[in-house]
Amino acid sequence: MKSPSSLLSLRSQVLVPCNTLNAASSSSSTAAAPLLVSDVGLSFWGGIDPMTSQIVDTQHPLHGQYVHDKILCIPSGRGSCTASQVLLQLILNHKAPKAIVLRQNDPLVAVGALVAQHVFQTDDDYLQIPTIVNIGVDGFAQLLKCEGNVFGQIDSRGRTTALLVASDSDLLASDSMNDRTWTINEQSVTDDQAEPNWTDYEQERWNQAKTGAERLALQIMYQYARIAMMDDSSSILDSEGPSYVSVSRAHIDACTYIGSGSLALVKRFVEKGGQVRIPTTLNAVSTDRRQWQQLGVPSQYAHNANALGDAYLQLNCQPTFTCAPYLLLSPSSEPATYEAEDWVWGESNAVVYANSVLGARTNKTADYLDLCGALTGIVPRTGMHCPEQRVPMVILDATALIEQSYMDRWESSLFFALLGHACGTLSDGAVPLLVGLEQVADQITRDDLKTFCAAFGTTGSSPLVHIAGVTAEAKDLERVVQPWKESILEKGGNPIVEVTAHFMEKTYISLNSSDTNGQKVDLIALGNPHLSVSECQTLVDLITKTDQNEERSSQVRIMACISRAVQAQAAEKGLIEPLQNFGIEFINDTCWCMLLDPPVIPAAPEATILTNSGKYAHYGPGLTQRKYKIGSTADCISAAQTGVFRPSLREFHTNAQQQLRRPQRVLLLAFRFVSRSLR
Repeated sequence: MKSPSSLLSLRSQVLVPCNTLNAASSSSSTAAAPLLVSDVGLSFWGGIDPMTSQIVDTQHPLHGQYVHDKILCIPSGRGSCTASQVLLQLILNHKAPKAIVLRQNDPLVAVGALVAQHVFQTDDDYLQIPTIVNIGVDGFAQLLKCEGNVFGQIDSRGRTTALLVASDSDLLASDSMNDRTWTINEQSVTDDQAEPNWTDYEQERWNQAKTGAERLALQIMYQYARIAMMDDSSSILDSEGPSYVSVSRAHIDACTYIGSGSLALVKRFVEKGGQVRIPTTLNAVSTDRRQWQQLGVPSQYAHNANALGDAYLQLNCQPTFTCAPYLLLSPSSEPATYEAEDWVWGESNAVVYANSVLGARTNKTADYLDLCGALTGIVPRTGMHCPEQRVPMVILDATALIEQSYMDRWESSLFFALLGHACGTLSDGAVPLLVGLEQVADQITRDDLKTFCAAFGTTGSSPLVHIAGVTAEAKDLERVVQPWKESILEKGGNPIVEVTAHFMEKTYISLNSSDTNGQKVDLIALGNPHLSVSECQTLVDLITKTDQNEERSSQVRIMACISRAVQAQAAEKGLIEPLQNFGIEFINDTCWCMLLDPPVIPAAPEATILTNSGKYAHYGPGLTQRKYKIGSTADCISAAQTGVFRPSLREFHTNAQQQLRRPQRVLLLAFRFVSRSLR
């Protein structure tokens, strides 16, 4: 479709309403603004600079564009739970988009706007809080067909809301809208966001709240629940209103200092007497709280980052400061210990690991909502808290990769980083069932799954992935996995997506900034997510195999992020000293996604950073403006020794004559699954 010369109206579901409501006319609208449109979801953290509003994710089609005063149109958010922090800071910096248009209901994106409304709107009457709407799959498909420069406007008339699109902004001018009457798909959409009535349970919890902090948290939680539980007609799914579940653990992701908003908000909860009601761990913060001076962190930034951490400690959170809280759970506990427990966890890698590997139930909780859950002990009964929402909707088939011995040819740290990144992309927001690895299930370690989940959580928006024969809810191939396969195939469409060697190669290339062979390396970054004790053991084993007579390169720095608790455990096993003797510098409390500047990051813009983390290889270029390479853990140790990255990865083999064309391959895969189901 060419750029529309006349008005295109797309029915919209309001998640966060326009904050410029005209009370006299019961109408509101955003000013006409250019549209930024992409069919790829965007992680606001690592994707948008909150100071400038520029899209910095080098993997994203909109890279280099600015969202300020635009209407940002994306399928959904993805990746980090910190989207809400970034959006709040964009709002406070007066750099927010006019509106955000989504393909699907994504309440995580809305939380930053909700916090701005409830906490900061009274402080600054000039805040522009973006309208957030969902135009649905069909509406978004129409939007993607528009070509050229397109303008849009969110317009509400009474109880009807639409995204209006045109090639000429004059068609959207406010004065030309006053007398216009229009209908949208012959339906009128009800906006249930304005002052909804609370349920008896909600009122009871409000009455029981002992502090102003708990009441503020409940207020945000209740509005979020109504967004999360909307169906396609903008009505609450349950006519009786939202329901809630009690949660037994919390992990707070909103610890990163990216501006004044996060610190001001947490201080507000402290001033209102807040205390968390359940065991609550804290994510990595923005600096090493003990070594910030040695690391060259500017004193004002370190002061603010530490003040944010201190504020959380005043709320009675635990000083864990790690992005891998699952490593702090009892090492003797089996994953089944946590199955079906309801948690409120932030941090994307931790959420995917908790749901998938441990079988716990947590949504990818937006920053600030995680704190609200910890303060109240409840979250809405939506998403991963509902068993029916945990059922896979698409099959990702890696059978050929395993049968062709790709897992054997690559070190597992690189294989699972690439596989997780690829599966997150290919799942397109749906909960996937990854098949093919059941034949090597006994070879897959917890560290492999940690690597996979971190990379999957970077590109995928689903908080859960089932791996047949491996993860908590997918171990029973006959009674659980096979019925899932049959159900997915019965629904038709395109239920099977093959994870090909070619797509893995594309993933590998996309995570390397330039030629990968013989590249001088300036910094080697390990521990994203934080290292485990067993990963420390692997590093010791690799170092032991190096030529002890060869002097290690003095031109490359090697650093690793690890929690204080895990470093202490590794030290007890005698693992830290040999790593330090090799030259590894350990950083606590923070992680690579927060270490953005020199002297930790090389000062030269042309510097190259090598990592074994799919997550960091994805986010790093946009966060630091440096070149990145991804390699195996063995590659990293080798590069530390020589100063040069020479990847051990064998060439990808994608002989076209041996590859079935995709439609034939999909039919063959479907036939294979159906045949198995009949046995």
